[in-house]
Amino acid sequence: MYLMCVSLNYHQLPLSLREKFSFTKEEIPKADKLLNNEKSILENLLISTCNRTEVYAVVDQIHTGRYYIKRFLAEWFHYTVEEFSEFVTIITKEATAEHLFKVVTGLDSLIKGEPQILGQMKDAFQVATDEGTTGIILNHLFRQAITFSKKMHTKYRVSELAQSTGQAGLHQIKTHFGSLDGKTLAVIGMGHIGKHTAYNASNMGFHKVLLLNRTDSKADQIAADLQGVVESRPFSELSSVVNNVDAAIFAATVKEPLFQVDNKTHAVIVDLGVPRNVMSSRSDLEYYDIDHLHTILNANDKKRKVMLQKITAEVPQEVQDFYIWEKQLHIVPVIRGLREHSLKIEGEAYDSLLRKLPELNAHERKVISKHMKSIINQMIKGPIKEIKELSVTPGATADIDFFCKIFGMDNLKVENQEDDK
Repeated sequence: MYLMCVSLNYHQLPLSLREKFSFTKEEIPKADKLLNNEKSILENLLISTCNRTEVYAVVDQIHTGRYYIKRFLAEWFHYTVEEFSEFVTIITKEATAEHLFKVVTGLDSLIKGEPQILGQMKDAFQVATDEGTTGIILNHLFRQAITFSKKMHTKYRVSELAQSTGQAGLHQIKTHFGSLDGKTLAVIGMGHIGKHTAYNASNMGFHKVLLLNRTDSKADQIAADLQGVVESRPFSELSSVVNNVDAAIFAATVKEPLFQVDNKTHAVIVDLGVPRNVMSSRSDLEYYDIDHLHTILNANDKKRKVMLQKITAEVPQEVQDFYIWEKQLHIVPVIRGLREHSLKIEGEAYDSLLRKLPELNAHERKVISKHMKSIINQMIKGPIKEIKELSVTPGATADIDFFCKIFGMDNLKVENQEDDK
């Protein structure tokens, strides 16, 4: 048995191509099930996000597993195997486990260290288990990967380091107050930055988030989309709102300041505008402009790099732990032995056929050999799946002994596995 990952990801493919190879949430269960019926595929799991579509699989042979996964994906997305092959990355054996651990911790994400991929992996794993397409190997591997990712996010908290000026501003507000319970925030300006700041603020724990925009209808629409603690206010009430909230983030694109700080202003002010949205001469006010926030972001970048390096350094031990576990599965040499035993029988039958039909040409011999091997692979796929799952039950030893006996392998000497190219 071999681990394999067939990947279409942002490293090789721009969005214009990635979006052509994407499964919808509704398609994943059907795709998992169909792929599991392909030859050579013993276990499989599909994940599809904005940055990657990947198949994780346990296959009986690398070269056949590679072919049937690519063929399945090519047919699903309406390409030939030859056309499809130029887009995919094939990862096998230990490198598959290493790749998975890096993906699930966010090390391989477009935004390094982001936690969203963990939830997406958990969902993909749940779908595959519900469809019955995973087994002892992928179940153990994905449970280990999910646990490892949770541990890394708890230990290093990379995702808490702001990566945008809006996030940095929100972080400074939270740091200033300690707790956001009972606090009200105003976000002024609903362009790209303001909208994303409002989205992030909506689930941070503020008592209320008020949105203002020079076009009131835009603030109304975004507030309606976010709902919960988010409400809109008319732009004509700007001064009154800012002077009555605990914090305000300005993110409007204007040539002249929108707000003049006066003695009534007590809010923490974050000014993301260039030119600045806020005019203030008060030294006692908690005020952050874009230069303050860039200093914070630069410091965060240095911290993030160190944290990501530490997470990366922990991956090899996880890979080793998985393979130590796998080697302890006493079923692995039995499955290898069944395959060798079956191919030996197939070889003897093929040689006998050639002796009886010497007039066959090279092409005909190749076609017959290919189909005989295909028959063998299909015949042993079911028994391999069954004994693999039985190997971890309380009666495993007796089941494996019986399995070897009925397949005539009770006296078979199992040699060391050679690399399958």
